[in-house]
Amino acid sequence: MKNKVKKQSKKNNNNPDKEKLEAIIKHLSPRKRKYYKINDEQLSSQEVTFMVENNDELRYIISCLLRVSILALDSEGTLCPPRLPFCSNESAVITILELIDNILPADQLSSYDEIEKLVISNASLSENK
Repeated sequence: MKNKVKKQSKKNNNNPDKEKLEAIIKHLSPRKRKYYKINDEQLSSQEVTFMVENNDELRYIISCLLRVSILALDSEGTLCPPRLPFCSNESAVITILELIDNILPADQLSSYDEIEKLVISNASLSENK
């Protein structure tokens, strides 16, 4: 009986530590991580999401990012903060363009193409009858 009580008390003592550790890990890793290998090197990336109300808002965001990129390339001054001396307008623009590429709704646009094919083929069938 004493052994059973000791085992339970040890489990109860470890639970708060385990809960604290899980809470710490959650705070350190708030984003979903994806793990992959390149040349036998284990790498990870974090998923960042943002919400848009509709496609118009997404198009507006992409448009603004493109305009900022164009202005940065035309600008004679620097857009980078002084604490990042290695940063240049070109690297800022490259970063923005990579972001634009990542947020383009490729899957959504592909689905629109498929919907259009279905609607047009159905409309063509209706007209031929």
